[in-house]
Amino acid sequence: MTTGRRRDPDRRERIVAAAVRVIGASGPAALTHRAAAAEAGVPLGSTTYYFADLDELLAAAVLAVARRNVARLRRWADSLTPQADLCTELSDFLVSLATRHRAASVLAYELYSAALRRPGLRAASTSWDAMLTDVFARHVPEPTARALTALFDGLLYQALVSPVRPTRADFEPALRLLLG
Repeated sequence: MTTGRRRDPDRRERIVAAAVRVIGASGPAALTHRAAAAEAGVPLGSTTYYFADLDELLAAAVLAVARRNVARLRRWADSLTPQADLCTELSDFLVSLATRHRAASVLAYELYSAALRRPGLRAASTSWDAMLTDVFARHVPEPTARALTALFDGLLYQALVSPVRPTRADFEPALRLLLG
């Protein structure tokens, strides 16, 4: 006899992707097992089979979004030439995240912020910081990479809530102070 897992081995990932879409469309408060199931096109019981409670589903969504964003960051970091000006390149990358990739960035910060009131999400949310620091540590010493992670997060958050479209000039001076 074939189990449901064998017939649909990607169901868990589809549920997580559906949860991310629900949150992206309506915010974290809109996520329920029922909403994720409907978006994924699976029975409600599938969501509770894979995720005992909503925090587990939210944590999986946080990790999925963090991994996707870190993959984007790694592609950016891998594209840097040895002679690249890290401050200028980071500034341009922040502009891109706040404009062209705004929806993905807003989603990431909504999920990250959800951990403030949901302790079960803290490990998943802080994984974003660890992954970000790992990428930066390829270009600067570890203590600087941790400081750069905090600055990067703060600058991006401010750009996302600002009514003004950011430019390189909004980010570069702060990055130069830290990176020299």
